[in-house]
This record gives sequence, C-alpha cells and structure tokens, in this order.
Amino acid sequence: MIWIEVLSRHQDVLERHRVDRDAVSIGRAYDNDVVLDDPFVAAHHVHVARDHEGRLVAHDLGSVNGLFVGDGGERQIQVPLDGERLLRVGRTLLRVRDASYAVPQERVAGVATRAWPVTFGLVAVVAALSTVTLWLSQTTEPQLSPYVLPLFAMAVLILVWTTAWALMSRIFSGAARFERHLQIALCGILAFFLFEELTDYGAFALSWRALADYAYVGSWLLLGALCFVHLREIGTRGPAFKAGVVATLAVLAIGVQTLTKSELSSSLGQQSYLPGLKPPAFRLKPPKSEGDFFAGVDALKDAVDKARKDPVEGPGLFGDAGGDN
Repeated sequence: MIWIEVLSRHQDVLERHRVDRDAVSIGRAYDNDVVLDDPFVAAHHVHVARDHEGRLVAHDLGSVNGLFVGDGGERQIQVPLDGERLLRVGRTLLRVRDASYAVPQERVAGVATRAWPVTFGLVAVVAALSTVTLWLSQTTEPQLSPYVLPLFAMAVLILVWTTAWALMSRIFSGAARFERHLQIALCGILAFFLFEELTDYGAFALSWRALADYAYVGSWLLLGALCFVHLREIGTRGPAFKAGVVATLAVLAIGVQTLTKSELSSSLGQQSYLPGLKPPAFRLKPPKSEGDFFAGVDALKDAVDKARKDPVEGPGLFGDAGGDN
C-alpha cells in the first residue's frame, strides 16, 4: 500500500490518495492511479515503484517539465523516497509514503478555551487606556466628540487591519482565523501604547532628547514584530525568511524617516520634542541652579545676537524672495 499526498505551497496536505499495490502511476491522464489537475504535468509524468531492496523510488517518464526534489532546480531521472522527501512535478508538490511510515506521537490536547472572551477583554483594556489618555490630554471643558471620534477611528483601523490579515490567512492557509488576528492586533495596540507612554514620560523625567527624537525607531520595530506575528499565525514555515523580510522593510522605513527628519532639521532647525508637560512628581533630573540657568540664557542671547548681525549663508528656507530689502 502506498499513499500519495498532494501538498500546498506551505506543505500542508491538500489531498491523500491510497493505492493498494506497490506501483503507482501519476499524471493528467485518466488511466493513472493518481490524476493531477495541473496543466504543466504530463499525461504520464511519474511512476513510483519499489526497487530490489523494497524502497520506493520515483521515476520520470520522459516528461517535458521534468521531475525535481522540492524547490531544487536540478532535474532528476529517479528519486529514492523516504517519506519526507518532496517531489515537484509541473507546479504540484507531492509526498509519497509507505503504509508503514511511523507518524509522530500525538500532541497533548490542552483545555479548550473560548477566544472571544479574551478578545472582548482586550477590547475593553484598549478602550479604557485610550479614554484615559484622551482625558489626560484635554485642556478645555469636557466634550463628547474628542472621545468618540478618536475611539471610532481606532476601531475602524483595527477592523481594517484585522480583516486584511484574515483575508491573507484565508488565501494562503485556507483558514481566516479572524479572532486570532484580532487578538494579535489588540496586543499590538497595547504594546504601542505602553512604548509611547514610556518614551514620553522617560524623555520628560530624564530630559533625554534622543529618547523622544528617535522613538520612531522603536515604533517601526514594534510594527515589524507585529507583522511577523501575523505571518506566523498564517503559517509556521519559513520563520527565518519571514523575519528577514520584515526586518529589511523595518530598516528601510527607519532609514527613510531618519533622512526626512535630518533634512527637516537642516531646513527648519531644532523643533520642540516634548508633546506635553507631565506632573512635576515624574521629573527625575534635578533642576538647574539659578546661576546655571542665567548663564545659559546669556549664552543663548549671545548666539541670537550673532545670528542677527552676521549675514545668512545660503538661500535659507524661503530662497531669495526677500531680495536685498
């Protein structure tokens, strides 16, 4: 008895065909034991039989597109089979196994849990933290619209993001897993929120300008990690390749934003970096003494006076529009 498995591009089993003898013919013709609906497969493409030692061997029957091992590019005349080696005929991936093939030990089934209660809990946490953040940023009389509109926009963004990943999961793995992708998205929102708050309060508490100026580096890395987790949910194969692609895109995005910030800084000068003041209790760096403060003021005054008196080098931000006036 021989089993022929038709696999997806992610090596998931799509079909299994059982043949109750020691020779199998594979192709597009209807007189084969296994018929493949692949226009790149010959009418009689592969013959699988046992050799004199009883091992299964796949033989190419002179097809135009040939017989290959997995993703290899070297055409094969015959391929010894061990139950793990993959065959590629046309654009179809096959695996041949003997009935005596030893399957792995069964997995231990954990306690079944409902996904939606966890999801609703994450939604509640994200909504609560967003509401608190909006409330802390309010400087005017309380109104409803500053709360409703940002929360609504966030909900739409999360749903669109989750739907896109669920659609890709449906295409590439056959299962949407919408609730799992929604949980991943909500956890990503929480991670972004915590990172933003830590960098915001850290920059204020320690007067670390770099922590605020380069917070976007951490944001891009978090986004890359979030995309990688989504990709792992779609399929567990090729983690190194997926991580490499995501990391490359994140590094490119960081490079582009760094270049943009550098050009803006050279054109507009140094910009304010603290989005808002925090309670004084969070201030960890000791304040300057009165003498140091006024010494800094005098140094700044001298720099401003020099910049006002000296001619401007180059066209500046607005070019030569002012002429000599």
